[in-house]
Amino acid sequence: MSALEQIKAGFTVTDAWHSLKLPGTPGTSCKSPFRADESPSFSVYDNGHRWKDHATDKGGDVCDFVAAALKLTLSDAARWLLEQVGSRTTARNWPKVKAPTQAKPKPQEQRSPLALPALDKGTVSELSQLQRLRGFDCFAGIQMLIDRGQLAFATMRDGAESPRCWIITDSAKRNANARRLDGKPWQSLPGQPKAKTLAGSQAAWPMGAPRIHKSTMILFCEGTPDLLAAATWAAFKLFTWEAVAMPGRMRIHSEALPLFKGKQVYIFAHNDTAGLDAARTWGEQLTEAGATATALCSDTEGRDLNDALTAGESISIH
Repeated sequence: MSALEQIKAGFTVTDAWHSLKLPGTPGTSCKSPFRADESPSFSVYDNGHRWKDHATDKGGDVCDFVAAALKLTLSDAARWLLEQVGSRTTARNWPKVKAPTQAKPKPQEQRSPLALPALDKGTVSELSQLQRLRGFDCFAGIQMLIDRGQLAFATMRDGAESPRCWIITDSAKRNANARRLDGKPWQSLPGQPKAKTLAGSQAAWPMGAPRIHKSTMILFCEGTPDLLAAATWAAFKLFTWEAVAMPGRMRIHSEALPLFKGKQVYIFAHNDTAGLDAARTWGEQLTEAGATATALCSDTEGRDLNDALTAGESISIH
């Protein structure tokens, strides 16, 4: 093991943070020492040996950290580490760390508010219709999502039609996804998709995030059908749970990541290449945010949780 590797093994990002007298306190969810950070979007993890700036997607080991702090090349950052620990006798004048410039308050992000239709809890007949549409044996999980404010019903325009729809959202009103209750695709949208993201949505916001604090066990789903399936699967389990849904395979919104700190997150992955890749990306993000992430998927290639549940398949831990 080289001298630099020995230093990296014993001199952590946390040690460098303090040696450089950077502002703030390092942790799995903390504010960036490199810039003004209104909310925690920085992580020091792996027992202090790794770091990640979720806002810039930069990170690495202690050498990368020193390079970023002092604006050095990796070669010069390595020299700084060697001198800091006393492995070199010829010191040089290293640049001082400049305190992050206090950013002027940013104006509130100008975006259109989430365009939600008039929501209702649906009739018993409609709950049964949704249960049959998804192929479930009961609608207990569906009812639980309604009670939690994550599932609602509405009448929406679709071209010349006004179908009843089921909508997944949450109390933050940052994201919403709608599907027709009759199971038909959206006639008025290009390509006629089955899911419609409502105008004003932040697509990377996991729907259900405001409820994460209510349980240590989080069911993390790709797509709203899998959210219904996860709730149905968990409805009669002897543990408390909360569930969130990502409508697509984008990265988790940086403002939502700190909410997962300290949680046991079960990612219900689609058993295909893109689905498993998305689950790995989410798992890395969640781990860096301080959560424990476990991926679950169908044993059958190509199936998602909804498919597996209706086919009577078991869900395996990977």
